[in-house]
Amino acid sequence: MPQFYLIPKKLARKAPILASLVQWLEGLGVRVIFWIMRRLSVEQACQLSALVFGLVGPHGDKAKKARINLGIAFPDSSEKWREQTTRQIFRYLGISAAELIKLEQIWNEREQRLEYVIQPKARELIERKGVAVFVTAHVGAWQISPFAGKNLGITASTIYAPESNPVIARLMLDLRKTFGDKLIASDAGARPLIKELKAGRSINIAMDTRLDTGQLVPFFGRDALTNTSAAGLALRTGAALVMGRAERLPGGRFRITMYDPLINPIPDAPFKEQTLALTALINSHFEDWIREDPAQWICLKRRWPKAHKL
Repeated sequence: MPQFYLIPKKLARKAPILASLVQWLEGLGVRVIFWIMRRLSVEQACQLSALVFGLVGPHGDKAKKARINLGIAFPDSSEKWREQTTRQIFRYLGISAAELIKLEQIWNEREQRLEYVIQPKARELIERKGVAVFVTAHVGAWQISPFAGKNLGITASTIYAPESNPVIARLMLDLRKTFGDKLIASDAGARPLIKELKAGRSINIAMDTRLDTGQLVPFFGRDALTNTSAAGLALRTGAALVMGRAERLPGGRFRITMYDPLINPIPDAPFKEQTLALTALINSHFEDWIREDPAQWICLKRRWPKAHKL
């Protein structure tokens, strides 16, 4: 069942004609937003979007999920802190939305807006044109991180989650084409990803959200259903597993860091155990990033099993 932003799913099931109308209205609304944003500078677009999301977002159901996630990740935090941080999360969600709309402009102005930190072994990998699974999280300016590979001449396919509204999905797909190379939908399965890696093309993936078919892996000290595909793909194909992070800097600028490839801590263990161990390493990196600035963690879906309570 497609997701709707303006009406509940139950109502959409009962009234398919209404659902079609709502999809059209949602698409029209997004087109209007795009039209406005494209006439603003990157800084102005981010400020406007942060204001709107910050005013509207904290009053919805997703705000409750964010507060729960923050409470589990930061068990010593106060209710006031969680409320304030949730409001900031929605502001940063607005900024992320504006950054996506302005991706092409950010790339065209890359000399002024982007700086890179490439750790030594990551640079060696790039120079010898090695294949990698580049992993990031929905933290900071995460949508900017694929620009590191594009700037360094890496051929990489980017995994994306398609929107359920077909009108919005087409608009978003056009924006994501700025990443370059190929885009692969997250619901396409592992086969096309393995094919890409074996053909010598790297992949970009954000994998910090809950996956119902995932494995239980520790995250902030509690087991969470986790996408282990990045580690599994690297192990199956021999690709390097590289963490990448994009941070926001003053003046509409960004710093993209590419870390040294992760080292398999138990290379002689069974495949599943290796996958879980590497995924736990990935999660530990995500934890460090989130602790630095929890407000820039876009955590609007339930991350831990419902049994975990504040």
